[in-house]
Amino acid sequence: MFPWIGKTAVVTGASSGIGAAIVLDLAKHGVNVVGLARRKDRVEALAAAHKDFKGKITAHECDVSDPKSIKKTFEWLESSVGKVHIWINNAGVWRANQLSGDKLTDEEIIEQINTNFTGLALCSRKAVKMMQKHGEESYVINIGSLAGQISGNISQAQFGTNVYAATKHAVKNLSEILWYELMSKPNNNIRVSNVSPGVVKTELGIVAGLKKEDMDKITGLISEDVSNAVNYILGTPNRVNITELTIRPRTALA
Repeated sequence: MFPWIGKTAVVTGASSGIGAAIVLDLAKHGVNVVGLARRKDRVEALAAAHKDFKGKITAHECDVSDPKSIKKTFEWLESSVGKVHIWINNAGVWRANQLSGDKLTDEEIIEQINTNFTGLALCSRKAVKMMQKHGEESYVINIGSLAGQISGNISQAQFGTNVYAATKHAVKNLSEILWYELMSKPNNNIRVSNVSPGVVKTELGIVAGLKKEDMDKITGLISEDVSNAVNYILGTPNRVNITELTIRPRTALA
């Protein structure tokens, strides 16, 4: 039996792709899920289409690149939800151009850093504080990327990962640091995992600037592959902490 039935999870970047798949999987298993997204209407549509699931889906607007939006969201969570047992940092953006080129703007660099790393760090910190208040078994799961595990190389440069790969490397490091911090505390009941998928065929690439026909040619994972990995992590007994899980497409290097 899934050990989190009736518990509460929060998923950032829940409006599409990996985030939406995780929201649906958790709700199907009986977890009550709050889906955070800038496009709140998309999460509301998910909730409306799956009212028959064991767990309830609630939509809330949040832009994790904005500290003020994060602050307001946690105030709302404290007053309206109370306990949070699972926090999944999934929100992320990528703008595909070379760092040394003329097409990538300063604003796009800052947007990637603030969404992929700064927002994740702030959410993790606040989520842990909420979890420590109730002291029950809890989990923080960060959705990183295989790009963050591979040192900068020619394929990454040509693909235009610019600061995206660097932010995901930072997420992996932050996950390890947070795990060490919590592990050293007495009576800690919070586990931390970092999931690093290779290429996942979602809207991320299209929004980044890649053409749909080029995305269709890529051998990659699908969102449900990552969601299945999250379910596996959450299904492990409390004595187990999978600190890092890497998922690659079977027939591709990235």
